[in-house]
Amino acid sequence: MSKILVTGASGFIGANILRAALNKGFEVRAFIRKTSDLRTIKHLPVEFSYGDLRDPTSLNRAIDDCDHIIHNGAIYIFSPKWYWADITKINAIYDVNVRATDNLMKLAKEKGIKKVIYTSSESAIGMPLDGSLGDETHFATKKELPGHYKISKYLGELVALNWNKKGLDVCSILPTTPFGPYDIKPTPTGRIIMDFMNGKMPGFVDSKMNVVHVKDVAMAHVLAIENGKSGERYIAGNKNMTFKDFLRLIADVAGKTAPMLSIPKFVAKLFAFSDEFVSCKIKHQEPKTPLESVAAAEYRIFNCNKAWNELKMPRTNIRLAIREQIDWFYENGYIKQK
Repeated sequence: MSKILVTGASGFIGANILRAALNKGFEVRAFIRKTSDLRTIKHLPVEFSYGDLRDPTSLNRAIDDCDHIIHNGAIYIFSPKWYWADITKINAIYDVNVRATDNLMKLAKEKGIKKVIYTSSESAIGMPLDGSLGDETHFATKKELPGHYKISKYLGELVALNWNKKGLDVCSILPTTPFGPYDIKPTPTGRIIMDFMNGKMPGFVDSKMNVVHVKDVAMAHVLAIENGKSGERYIAGNKNMTFKDFLRLIADVAGKTAPMLSIPKFVAKLFAFSDEFVSCKIKHQEPKTPLESVAAAEYRIFNCNKAWNELKMPRTNIRLAIREQIDWFYENGYIKQK
């Protein structure tokens, strides 16, 4: 039985990757921090290895006797500009998302790991200027990367793919906008459903995105171990739709009314800026709507045929992803009771 090391195992995608790997019959080791919230994974039949991606000793110990690595660990945060005024916090995101990725790849090659699957981001895809669908052949440009998280994930993928050129079998998975259960944080994508269900989504910004069930994203990672081609990128997505239509779909699944107000982007940015200022400077807490997340709201739609055809990635109906996330949020107290 092959053994997989999964980094970032306690997060939204990570918790689903563990389940997908177990479902496919792999032995699984979860690499987590001592401070990680394990509510979504503590009862799973996996081995836990404690450490930090920035600590080579704990990484080295975690990699021992594994056959494959799914490197999903990262600092995932859309934060206000005041957060990034602290140079130590800027360094942390690059230490984890870029430098630790480089070190993990180095250790993987030294230890003879058969294959590494790197979790990238759709942000690392450059969008064609003619408005057509983005695909794996396009790499992002600096102007398409509005914040440190997106920049770090783009650089992290370049590091991973560079190790493929050095002889390590690596391919990358680029999730689009995932929804589904076990979003413990919750992520910025999960907040869309949480805010909608809690009556805090008054309108929508004109944007397009690709949405996907997180379980399909997780399975794409596991399928890539056998089906992914060395050095290739795979966009793990499903359905392209406008944000307006996505909110309508949530409303239909939940039996609620969708917001009808179209909010100009400059108004959304102004609101986000005000929220950041009040939250950070006066209340000393994280804002609900970071300016970086509003800046990321663009027309980002993709051709996902490569993952569907080569990885054999499943395509679950988006309604089910929404239903499962709503139910999980209800069960865990993230949204008000019915």
